[in-house]
Parts: sequence; structure tokens; C-alpha cells
Amino acid sequence: MRIDSFHHSQNVDEPNQVTSKQDKKPVPPQAPVQDGAQLSATLREKLAKAPEIRQERVDAIKQARAAGTHNVSDSQLADAMFKELFKR
Repeated sequence: MRIDSFHHSQNVDEPNQVTSKQDKKPVPPQAPVQDGAQLSATLREKLAKAPEIRQERVDAIKQARAAGTHNVSDSQLADAMFKELFKR
């Protein structure tokens, strides 16, 4: 039996010659870093414009409590808080 060395052996020092299945997977696009900074600036702008306390609501609730007509269940309060927190 004769073994000839006709096929070219691959040099491991040449990384371009070596390919793997992982090399063929597409790389997902990544969002630029400035998008996060822009979102943060937009959020700061909205917060700066929003009133800290909605005085008209506070006054209405005070009047309703004083009159004994302010009846809010726990679930109504939670729903209102989530709606206010997540509104867009």
C-alpha cells in the first residue's frame, strides 16, 4: 500500500484559510449608541415639561374626601396608577 502526499495540507497559521460553520451566521445589526442618548434626552425633555403635581386633580380629590364622596377601590387605584405610568 502506498500513501502519497498529493493533497495540500492546510497551514494553521493562516486564519483566512480556516472556516467554520459559525463564520457563516449573519451578524444581527446593532443599534448605534447615540439612539440611547437621544432617547434619554427626549425623556428628560418630557419630564421637564410635565407638572410635578396636577393641582386641579388634588383639589378635586380633597373636595370629594371632605364631602365623603371619594370612594376608590384598591383595584381602581392600581389601574389608574398603571395607566398613568405606562401612557404614551
